[in-house]
Amino acid sequence: MKKIFLTILFLISLCFFSVNKAFAGDLVLSLSKLPDYRKGSSFRLYYTYFETDGKTATVNLFIQKDGKDWRQTNQKDKTTVSGYFEVGGSDFYDGEGKYHFYATAKTDEDTVTSETVSTILDSTSPGKVTDYNKERLNAASFRLKWKNPEDSDLDRVHIYRSKERSFTADSGTRVAVMHGAPGEKMIWENGVPENDIEFYYAFIAFDHAGNHSEIVTDAPGEVTPGAVLGTQTELGTGGPLTYDEETVTLPEEEETETEEEEGQLGGGISTEAGDVMGDQTEKKSKTPYFLAGLGALAVLVFSYFRFVKRNKRRIKPSKW
Repeated sequence: MKKIFLTILFLISLCFFSVNKAFAGDLVLSLSKLPDYRKGSSFRLYYTYFETDGKTATVNLFIQKDGKDWRQTNQKDKTTVSGYFEVGGSDFYDGEGKYHFYATAKTDEDTVTSETVSTILDSTSPGKVTDYNKERLNAASFRLKWKNPEDSDLDRVHIYRSKERSFTADSGTRVAVMHGAPGEKMIWENGVPENDIEFYYAFIAFDHAGNHSEIVTDAPGEVTPGAVLGTQTELGTGGPLTYDEETVTLPEEEETETEEEEGQLGGGISTEAGDVMGDQTEKKSKTPYFLAGLGALAVLVFSYFRFVKRNKRRIKPSKW
């Protein structure tokens, strides 16, 4: 009986430690989400990984252009828990197009792959509005007519107004943002703040990446676009993360117009800057298995001693 009990105890202990080892370490990898369109061909792509046992992982990034093969980026073998890859230059195949990215994280025991994120690189300016015509309706209003550029990625047309013969097209003179279809004929009536004063208008078209067209205006003087600082985005991966600043010459944008959507990370690691995207695998705690094994061991020990005690009571000394 004692041998049977010891055998059972050994098997339970073996199962318990095997279960504990199976949950010894889980690796999760997140890659920052990209905007649908990007104007620049150099930017940072952020990652974060988490290993439940605190092991160091090696992270690498891979890139593919539509119709091309996957390849590794120039920067390699990142080991910090939270960091970024500088993507640019020879990382890109031959300029504009749709690019895809994924990252891998590897430890001695495990390798995981992030979800793939994509963006379209676009540095081509859209065409300008055409067929522009201005008509005075009365002392305090004008009717404007124009045709949107034919570009398929047209996003919006900004309209600027001033009574000065020369002015700057920026947030101070912008009076409308129009969202018509490519090639659509547009009509807009505008009331002006002063009666019987000649007001001048200017138009600038933007595509989804933020590239802008030439200015179309009826002003007899010079209309120049305002100079603004390029967009910044902070991606919440545990530290200050920001895209490169790009100085561009285009009309000043309102915050809601120019700022890219706050960063979102893939993989299942929550961040301050937004939701998470990607493969989120539920991670099971080791505690229930530990308690279950400990409980089973306690029941066996209790049962053994109770069995021994009961047998001693039944055994009586022999009489001679």
